[in-house]
Amino acid sequence: MLRRGADEFDHAAIRDVLLRVGRNRGRLEAFVVGAQVFLPRHIEPQLPGAAALGPALMFGRLGLIVALLGMFFAFAGAAIETAMSGAYNLAQFFGWPWGKFRKPRDAARFTLTWMITFALSALIIVTGIDPVSVVEYSIVFSVVILPFTYFPVLVVAGDRGVMGPFANGWLANGLGWFYLILITVAALLAVPLLIITHGGQG
Repeated sequence: MLRRGADEFDHAAIRDVLLRVGRNRGRLEAFVVGAQVFLPRHIEPQLPGAAALGPALMFGRLGLIVALLGMFFAFAGAAIETAMSGAYNLAQFFGWPWGKFRKPRDAARFTLTWMITFALSALIIVTGIDPVSVVEYSIVFSVVILPFTYFPVLVVAGDRGVMGPFANGWLANGLGWFYLILITVAALLAVPLLIITHGGQG
């Protein structure tokens, strides 16, 4: 039984657990570096580059180079992944050929979309606009439109003519409408709260 259980264990679950452990370890290390390096010097890091000061103080130039390289690959990977995510959504919506497994020529619109998204993101950085502020405002306005995207899904999910036996029952429908009320209230309050709190700064 033990052998069978081990053989049938989902490898994706193992990978997911390891990724979570790695992320948590990275966060813990960041807290430790902050407590040992920044706190005694009364430094409040405002830029991502400040994270490289810890390795630089502990390991000198080599630590700084390794930290900067790690940050470069992390930021570049996240930027490309975000650009490709937008391209995936657009390509799937319009029915374009898409996917990393396709050659750029075979999925030209998908490839062009993620490259344009990447370039526009770079332009935002070049202008000097704080990307964190852009993210904060985008989150607020995504909350504003959330009821308009959630309502059609809720209606279709409860329609037996469309979903057949997979349609939501009375409990799922009730919870769905309750959640719609919550996000509608949040959507109505999002912009006023943004103004009152000066963009969340108090």
